[in-house]
Amino acid sequence: MHSISAGNAKILFPFVLSFFIIVAYAPTFSGKFILDDKPLVKDNLFLREFSTPANYLSHEDGVSDENIPGYHTGYYRPLINLFYTIDYKIWGMKPSGFRTTNLILHILTCIMLYKFLRKILGKSFIPFSVTLLFGLHPVNTESVAFVSARNNILVTLFSLISLYYYLKHSKEKKIWAGLFSYFSFAVALLCKEFAIMLLPIIFLCNRLVVENRKILKDEILSYIPFVFILFFYFMLRANVIGSALTPVSASDPWKSLYFVPLLIIYNLKLILIPYSLHSFIIQYPDNYLSWKALAGFVCLGFLAFFLWRERKNKIVLFSFLAFLVALFPVLNILHTSAVTKVSMRWLYFPMIFLSFFCVWYLEKLIKINRLFIMICLSLIIIYFGTYSYVLNQNLWHDEDTFFRQEVLHFDNHYYIGGFAESLFEKGNYKEAEIYFQEAIHNYPRNAKNFINYSALLIDTGRSSDALFYLNKAKLLTMTHHVRGQWFNNMGMACFKLGKNDAALKNFNKAILFSSNEPQFWANLGGAYGSTGDYEKSLSVLKKGLDIDPDSFQLRKNIAITYMNMEDYKKALSNLEKIPPKERERDRQANALLMKAKEKLLINNR
Repeated sequence: MHSISAGNAKILFPFVLSFFIIVAYAPTFSGKFILDDKPLVKDNLFLREFSTPANYLSHEDGVSDENIPGYHTGYYRPLINLFYTIDYKIWGMKPSGFRTTNLILHILTCIMLYKFLRKILGKSFIPFSVTLLFGLHPVNTESVAFVSARNNILVTLFSLISLYYYLKHSKEKKIWAGLFSYFSFAVALLCKEFAIMLLPIIFLCNRLVVENRKILKDEILSYIPFVFILFFYFMLRANVIGSALTPVSASDPWKSLYFVPLLIIYNLKLILIPYSLHSFIIQYPDNYLSWKALAGFVCLGFLAFFLWRERKNKIVLFSFLAFLVALFPVLNILHTSAVTKVSMRWLYFPMIFLSFFCVWYLEKLIKINRLFIMICLSLIIIYFGTYSYVLNQNLWHDEDTFFRQEVLHFDNHYYIGGFAESLFEKGNYKEAEIYFQEAIHNYPRNAKNFINYSALLIDTGRSSDALFYLNKAKLLTMTHHVRGQWFNNMGMACFKLGKNDAALKNFNKAILFSSNEPQFWANLGGAYGSTGDYEKSLSVLKKGLDIDPDSFQLRKNIAITYMNMEDYKKALSNLEKIPPKERERDRQANALLMKAKEKLLINNR
């Protein structure tokens, strides 16, 4: 490696880095939308067309609960939808395309990290090795493979760019570098609020890393543009979500502070000892004197002792202090609306700063025994790459693999309703029913479990039981879309029981609550057709086609209506617009096609 010149390393290492990362993430190219990807990306109509800057800046991120007056998600990340729109224009609504973009952004972040480590610490090989460890680290698979976790990559990428060009401006006095640093900081902020922590990190960098520090007055002046950007950011944020901070009810502040050491050590454990990784749903221990809480204090004490011993080593101090600063937003000191206290994707941004410690430590170890350390480093890289490949293939690939792993392998009951839904969609009714009942028992306030279970009951001919469970969920809190699903299932149950008036009433309400759902239009149109109101049926079904021209169910219901009207030519035309593969999987569609052709043949004789 010493024979590679610095110039060649600049060209070669990014390509080698990209190759290894692409191999580890190969399964992501065939992956699907999972979990929050569906409401935030797949079903997000806002991202289908480019909007005005004002629209983006006034748009709240996440899924709002319209039933609760003044409800806010607490997330203000206006540029995320812009990035999704760019994706949509390039790939269409293909999950493989969105996942590819995530991977490209991850590689760009790694290249930027390598460039930054070289600028601060010099040399090539060890910064490259540490960057490769970051790029292949299995903890990062959640941020990269999970489309809607892209905000973690974007905030990290633009924060790194901002810090890099801030230092370049400070050293070389190039005005354009300073302007680019401020611009990148603003972009990072509008991608995720974690970028707020960049200002104290820049201060740490100036105090501990920069060799020829500015005088204090000049340093303070260099922070003013960042402060102005922060001021306008908080104004925009407060205007859109109603609060400068996340608007959630506060819990016990002393409890939050008490368990900070536990959260710090838990996050460090995920980075330093990555095994049994998955989608963690973790809360505080029930007991203040639990072994986990006490272990957190002990381990943090050892870390504090280590930093005190290395207090003259400014790179080590910067690395760990910047890591803790970057981790601050998820230590629950400032409360968030997250359902867990620890998540792998939250480590993407803080982990960048531990890279400085890794470079220093590797340089120290290699001086002791180069061959042994190189072997160990190679084994760790192989482990990280292999583990990331396994996670991308067997956990983050699609919802079926995700729910199966979480519920059956990790005994994570939080996703048991999703697992039951996945089994139901595959036609495994018997097993799905067992898990639906368990989900309802464990989470009696979750309306979706009742709604999805009612769909199974309707499909298995138990519409009266479906009405019973739907009525149990009637008073539970639901978003507009979920309430639309509730009315739709009520309509289906009534329709199956021959209560056509009640069915039509519920289907119409489903449309009112969620007018962008093609299936609701298909069901309403089918219900009108069954009552003999063919003109109303066609009107409703065609409105559904305006939303989704490729909907199989809408096309089939239109064909059925035309068949009932004895307009076989239009029925055949609609059936032929259904892709052959989809049509072949549905016996009724095939039968309708054959009948329409026969009737047309008879009429033409």
